[in-house]
Amino acid sequence: MHGSTELTGDLELLWDGTPNEAHALREALAQCSCIGLYDLDRSHVGYRVTGASGDLCTPALPWGAMDVIPYLTSAKTTRDPAGFTIRYAALDDLIACGRPPATRRTTAAPTNSPGYAPDSS
Repeated sequence: MHGSTELTGDLELLWDGTPNEAHALREALAQCSCIGLYDLDRSHVGYRVTGASGDLCTPALPWGAMDVIPYLTSAKTTRDPAGFTIRYAALDDLIACGRPPATRRTTAAPTNSPGYAPDSS
């Protein structure tokens, strides 16, 4: 995951697209009162929870020349006090990707996702 409510106003979540991860992601978002989440069988879905919104993206999304699968395997992890694992993009990976999802969003993101709003940057 990466994002900043101060800089971009959204939180991007890259996930592997597998059925097991879809189930876990749907449950986690439901616990955060996610509004109108579409089926997670797409490569890109918008979401909105209290305090954040953004995009759920899988490696199947057209990323151009960028291979995002290594970002999934090199993600950093931390745990909250209850033991929930949080995975986030390593700083070097964020720098290497040059924030392409935000520039791609204006041409490739489906505008029918709940909470979708074009990036003004």
